[in-house]
Amino acid sequence: MTLPRKSANRYDISSSALYRLPTLKALARFLEWKGSPSALRALCKRPDNFSEFDQAHPRTGKMRLIQAPSEVVKPLQKRLNVLLKQVRVPDYLHSGIPKRSHLSNSEQHMLAAGATVTVDVSDFYPSITRQRVFRLFRNVFQCPGDVADAMADLVCYQGKLATGSPASVLVSFWACRDMFDLIAQRVANQGGTFTLYVDDVAITGDTIGHGDIQWLDRLLRGFGFSSKVEKAKLFRKTRAKVVTGRAFRHGISRAPNKKHKEMHEARAEIESGRATVKAKRGLVGQLENVGNLDQERGTSLKAEAKKLRSTLPPPRRRRRAIARPVKTRPEVAT
Repeated sequence: MTLPRKSANRYDISSSALYRLPTLKALARFLEWKGSPSALRALCKRPDNFSEFDQAHPRTGKMRLIQAPSEVVKPLQKRLNVLLKQVRVPDYLHSGIPKRSHLSNSEQHMLAAGATVTVDVSDFYPSITRQRVFRLFRNVFQCPGDVADAMADLVCYQGKLATGSPASVLVSFWACRDMFDLIAQRVANQGGTFTLYVDDVAITGDTIGHGDIQWLDRLLRGFGFSSKVEKAKLFRKTRAKVVTGRAFRHGISRAPNKKHKEMHEARAEIESGRATVKAKRGLVGQLENVGNLDQERGTSLKAEAKKLRSTLPPPRRRRRAIARPVKTRPEVAT
């Protein structure tokens, strides 16, 4: 599949605004911080920049621990994410990039020949240490120590990459790119297809098999990560496959059976007359999700979602947060 030109990114890393940022003052300017550089540094070091809570994953429904940024640091993280999006990334990455998604990720394997292996990196974000993030900005983006230090503090919580930061998807990739490039090189040498969606690794090819699962596990452990080997899947060439939430066989896409079951259960709740507005909005999302995945029933499911949405009140809009400088004590000359 040829990706749209607009989704293939803009700059080499050496042309990025983040590359070799000389000072904290320059960092403040590119992050659009309105205060002083010292106030920015003080803000990044604050221990209350994140709050923790459990949240269901929007795609899998599994509960996960989220470290959500405060209203003060979130705009800075969003700006960092914008700057990271402007850096060219390899074609195998499908997360955090405009015009790419879990659907474009799975499509690569739907159109590829051979068996498919899928492996998840265990506890991916919590396994990315602040030191690894610091090395990213210090060695890859070649920023001085104080600038790399500030950026690492901006996106990390308690010594690990925060799960809820707007910049975490791309920071996680760049912090681990050397590892993912090794997978890409091995699969390319086998004539196969490799894609990455956050922590979901998928490889497809005529020579792909159980040995690749073991190789991936050894590689991940060598870089300080681990894989859920017991949950790794090998889909044979002629069998139905599931990659990042899309089921397919012989190039035909449909939603996994679990998604269809959840959709039917939500429908039944609404038909019983007991459903809340929140539940109805949930069904709208399920109909659209399954509609995007199901080639045969997609049009009718999306039409059903549109009709149901028209009966619901408009959602409340969230107020945008504005990054404001933090007051710091004036420095006293000694």
